[in-house]
Amino acid sequence: MNSVLKNTNLSKARSAKNDEFYTQYVDIEKEMNAYLEFDSNVFRDKVVLLPCDDPEWSLKKLISTSYAPKNKQGDQSYQPSLFEEKSPQFDSDKSTACGKFFELESDITKDGVVDINDIHWQYLKGDGDFRSDEVKALRDQADIIVTNPPFSLFRDFIAWIME
Repeated sequence: MNSVLKNTNLSKARSAKNDEFYTQYVDIEKEMNAYLEFDSNVFRDKVVLLPCDDPEWSLKKLISTSYAPKNKQGDQSYQPSLFEEKSPQFDSDKSTACGKFFELESDITKDGVVDINDIHWQYLKGDGDFRSDEVKALRDQADIIVTNPPFSLFRDFIAWIME
């Protein structure tokens, strides 16, 4: 009975185009550990793309894009992160209308660690939809794609990856 209820909830969400399903950290941790146990160097010198997420080891580069809050369906309030608001390039109009591009590649601050302080970011020209030419160009740089795609666009997302 429980699985029937869960399936009903997913079907309702799909019909309503409710894409706000989140993967829990514990599930991500299990998946990552499985890859690392299989091959501890699986991510070494790889470019990883997160085309439907905001960012918050020894990778070559981590690229993340986010979708413009203004274009998300549903009645959701939006508050820019402190990371964005404190940045010199913060633009309140672009913050809601444009997607964002985040890149973590090297120790920009030269403090000996690669962390959130080394993230380079900018607004995208478009809204950050994974199907846009901007995000397709990033996809084509990636060795690995890791994300939780919009539930209602799952088939489109798989086709986009295969493209």
